[in-house]
Parts: sequence; structure tokens; C-alpha cells
Amino acid sequence: MRLAPPGRLADARTEPEALIKEARRRQRRRWLAAGVAVAAVLAGVAGVAAGVAGHRPGRPGPRGHPGWQGPARQAAAPGPIPRSIGTALLMWPAGSGRCCGPVAVDDLSTGRLTQRQQPAIGAGDFQPLLAQAGRWLVYVGDGAVTAIADDLTGRPRVLGPTPFFAPAAAPGRVWLFQVQHGTPGPVRAWTAALSGGPPSRPVTLPAGAYLPAVRGTDAGLLLQVPQGLALWNPGRAPRILPSSPGFADGFDATARLVAYGTGCAAQATAPDAPQDPSAGYDTCRVLRVLDVVTGRLISFPAPPGTAGWVPGGFNLVSAISHDGQMIAAYAAIRPQGTGQVRLYVMHIAGPSRRARPVPSSAAGLFARTAWSTSGTWLLYQGPGGHLWAYQVTSGQTRASTTPCCQYTVMAAVPGRSG
Repeated sequence: MRLAPPGRLADARTEPEALIKEARRRQRRRWLAAGVAVAAVLAGVAGVAAGVAGHRPGRPGPRGHPGWQGPARQAAAPGPIPRSIGTALLMWPAGSGRCCGPVAVDDLSTGRLTQRQQPAIGAGDFQPLLAQAGRWLVYVGDGAVTAIADDLTGRPRVLGPTPFFAPAAAPGRVWLFQVQHGTPGPVRAWTAALSGGPPSRPVTLPAGAYLPAVRGTDAGLLLQVPQGLALWNPGRAPRILPSSPGFADGFDATARLVAYGTGCAAQATAPDAPQDPSAGYDTCRVLRVLDVVTGRLISFPAPPGTAGWVPGGFNLVSAISHDGQMIAAYAAIRPQGTGQVRLYVMHIAGPSRRARPVPSSAAGLFARTAWSTSGTWLLYQGPGGHLWAYQVTSGQTRASTTPCCQYTVMAAVPGRSG
């Protein structure tokens, strides 16, 4: 039996032990990312507080850091990330405790790393905790879905008294979900305008649907039902995606494309690995990308010599480029128990299905990636646990001393000069 995704609505057929086991596994994964982010970002932010201009000198992570790589794997850092990239990177948590604290903002267009109190992301195993919707950031704050402009100016706007939301396909709107009459029970759903205005007419999700939903698409709301991921429109039966994928094996989704793994199996890190030995993760034999409008399905087998693709999770990782032409994904490095992965890039459009390895991209599990706002650079964890950038069209790499990228939330927004 496949375990239910975290936060799903239990039904009478769900085994309580299975739900508890899955919740604990997800909690370990979240604390792993959060704990590493705290230690990594504090050193960089302290340099800003002391008045050090630009990016500060960084140090390789200590032994036991999920992104640590031994001396044999270290590579000479290339030139700095160009400011013309026009991107700022939001990383959370960056506080002094394990959870949850402020947001660290690394503005690559100005060279400044700072801390911000907004968005005030709340604690909880919600998915997503933060998502981008046009020029807005939508997040869970104090149990309510809240929105703020992506330049972090203006007052946050509370959209609804619920912690469950998903990006909508319609520009400027977001889906909100609320459980009725306790759990299990029917789920009420509606869309809210990010800039204000009346909500849409509420609808009830199909019986058996789980929370969290993934997002709105051009072919309906993407959510999970007992048979797998499905596209649903009110008044119609859910349409199951090819190969009946599970929520836990998602890579990314946009209004038009859905990326997910098939042929997936659960793995665990070895007791002596430089990762949390209790961390669980999946590896998938094939990564598939579905165009929900045309029905076209593209398949990418796991790269030769790897142990399979490692799902980054829906609404957790920016895997698909903004123009929908490329996708970036991690594959597990053998032996699987080490908890090490390497990043690859594939072209979604065009005849080639070859997975191209990203230079110097070996990292620990759960490393985040993001595409620059222009979509031309891929931001990822490089040697020593520092931020690197890869320009797919030219093959150039650039580096920063900013600690990166083991965060619970990481998002790219326009830089101040971008």
C-alpha cells in the first residue's frame, strides 16, 4: 500500500499506523532542512550586520553537514554570479532557533544578503508553506493563508482562515481549501483574488480527495484521489494521470505541465551516512512530464549509473523553467545509503531526451533549486554548501559564497535592480 501524502484527509480505509509513520517521516525531513538552514545562514547574515559589503567569504560546511563534500570533490570556484541575473533568493528559516525565524534575502542583483521579518511564515507541516503566484508570494502565516508582494513591500493580506491553499491557473488568484464538519469530511474549495475583491463561488471537492491539493491547471484542479493524481473540474469525474502517480513522487507543476516520478520505491540513508540516518526518501526509475492541454507525455529514464530520480515534491522545488522548456531534477548517487544526489537538466521541448549533469552539483538530500527570474540560470547547491548558478544555454557556471541550499523554503523573485 502506498502511504498517503502528508496532511491528507484520512478516510475509513486509512490505517492509522501508516499515517503516523508517514507524518513522522515527513517531520524528520522538514527538521533536517530547517536545522541545516539555520546554521548555514546565520554566518552570512552576521557579516551583513557587521557592515561587510557584498557577499561574505564562506566556509565549507562541517563534516556531517548534508551538503558537505570531502576535499577530493572540491572544485575551484568560478567567477561571481553576474548581477545582471536580476534575481533575489528568499531562503527560510534564517532565525537563531530551529524554527522558524525570519527570511534571508540574497539579492544577487545588488550583492546584499539581509534578513526580513516578512513574509512571516508560520510553523507547521503544511505543503506548501509558501508558493509564488505571479508577482505575489502566498504563504501560511499564523494558521491563515496570507499574500504579500514579491518585493516584500506593503502590508500582508489575509486571504482566508485556513492553512490549505494551492496556486490557481487563473492569474492573480489562489485556491483555498477548508475541511467541513471535521476530518474526514467534505472539503470546500474556492479561489481568492490576491489583490482583493470577492471570492469565487465555493465548490466541494470529489469524495475521497486528499489535502493538500497540488495546484490549478489549464485542464482543471490537480489533486490526489485514492487512485492517484487526477485532474478535476466541478461536475465531472476526476481524470487520473497516466501511470497513476502518487503525491509523494511529484517533482513540480505549472499551469500547463505536471512532472512526476513512476516506478518509485522508498529508500533510507545508512546509519553511518553524513545525513540524518533516519531520513527517508524515494527513488524513481522514470521522470515523466505531462502536458495537461495536449496530453503529450514525455519520459526521462534515470541517468545511467544512478539509483533513480529523487522527487523534490510539489510546491517545494522550482524544477520546471519559467518558459516550460527545461526541467532540473536530482538523481541518487550510488550507494543509495549515503544520501547523496547529483543534479541534471533535461530539455522538455525538442528531440533530445538526454539528461545533462550540472557541474559540481553533488549535494545532500533535499537540496533546493530555483530558476532565475529570467529563466536563463539555474540556482543550486555547489561545493562547500554554497550557492552556484548554471547557464544551460552556454554551459557557464558562476558561484557565490552564500550558504545554500538546504532550506524548507527557497524562492527566486526579481532583484531590486532586476
